Amino acid sequence: MIRELEQTEFKLKLCVFDRDVLPGTCVWSISGELIERRCRRMVVVISDDYLESDECDFQTKFALSLSPGARLKRLIPVKCKTMKNEFPSILRFITICDYTNPCTKKWFWTRLAKSLMLP
Repeated sequence: MIRELEQTEFKLKLCVFDRDVLPGTCVWSISGELIERRCRRMVVVISDDYLESDECDFQTKFALSLSPGARLKRLIPVKCKTMKNEFPSILRFITICDYTNPCTKKWFWTRLAKSLMLP
């Protein structure tokens, strides 16, 4: 994802937690601050691992609370591989960018980049 969005014609600047956040800070407070103050959009990579993560749950709910009803299009759910578990109900009302769908795979990166570039 980093290569496709930062190092191509899209030239987006992503905030990647493990790369951009310095160690020694509280995960919950720094996540909240980044989502609220520094990130216009948040890509949520939906997977079975995502569903088991308390940190992902917090970040998703926090981002949704900043834009009730997804009016600001702040959250962008992305599905990169098939899942054993059911898609999270909290995100069902938001259009997803689905890499697993062969019909839309060809446009995946362009659609995702355009979503991230919205004002």
